[in-house]
Amino acid sequence: MAPISIKVFQNTLRAAATQHRHNYTNIHSITVRWEKDHTKADKVSQYFQNLLKTLNIPPAAEHIIRHNSPNPDIPFQQAFHDILEESQPKTNSDHKLLIFHYAGHGFIKNGQLTFAETATAEKTLNAGNCLFEDTGLIPDSVHLDILLIFDCCYIGHIATRAPIISNRVVEILAATSTQIPRNRILPENAFTAKIAEEITRRKRSGHQYVEFADVFQTLRSRGERDKLRPTHALLVGVGSVILPLNNSRTVDPVTIAPMCTALFSVSVAKEMTAEELRQLSSWMKNLPCFAGLEVDKGYSLIAEDVRAPIDLDNLSTGYEKYHNE
Repeated sequence: MAPISIKVFQNTLRAAATQHRHNYTNIHSITVRWEKDHTKADKVSQYFQNLLKTLNIPPAAEHIIRHNSPNPDIPFQQAFHDILEESQPKTNSDHKLLIFHYAGHGFIKNGQLTFAETATAEKTLNAGNCLFEDTGLIPDSVHLDILLIFDCCYIGHIATRAPIISNRVVEILAATSTQIPRNRILPENAFTAKIAEEITRRKRSGHQYVEFADVFQTLRSRGERDKLRPTHALLVGVGSVILPLNNSRTVDPVTIAPMCTALFSVSVAKEMTAEELRQLSSWMKNLPCFAGLEVDKGYSLIAEDVRAPIDLDNLSTGYEKYHNE
């Protein structure tokens, strides 16, 4: 794990705990599939449309990659540019959401996400170049959140960038691998259908909001049962797309109770003093309940030697004793 500076560590924690209230002015979406796909992607696309309906979002535009197209990249690129242009906020007070959905075959070719008509990949489309390179999707569009859902048999490694502290989100949900070939998965068991099913279940249970990172966590926990191994990635931001399960477009994250607990480790480049650790611990204890963080154990490393964990409960005396030994 590459170490980070104390400042970056603290700024990232602050950004993660400071979720912003978003009122999406508009939500646009597009679903993409091949014309002669043999995975029944047309039915999977319908599950995506049903998902949008559950969320009270208008139907998605549909782009079908034609079998006889001499260069399918060009019409695909144009379709995506059109929906991206339509989704651009018109004023600084606007904040919009674009949802991109693809169903079919996918793999990594020369480091790029590639869509394929069939498993033999005789006809392919360089989706990564269009989605992530040509459009300025990552650095631009300050007031535009983007959710990408890839329902592919194999995505492999999705290259992510260093977290950008931003008041926006570019988020990916993908079915990275399955234990069954994609063309043998029934549409009702596809990744898209599972997302739609989980959101519908939450709405029927009386949930007011849905957070897509939390939906991913639920589906991942059922991976062995459902033969799915989904992945989640953030290209921009430190949050997740949150949508209401009613007609309101406004979401206040503070009202959302946490659904799971995550344990993670961080390597800080500079050794923290007792006072710095004390201040960090105190700050964490004052976070709201929906974003609670706490330090489990702290270790000091010199070269390859790992010292005993720091006693955080008795920080004022334990840390000083530890350094005097």
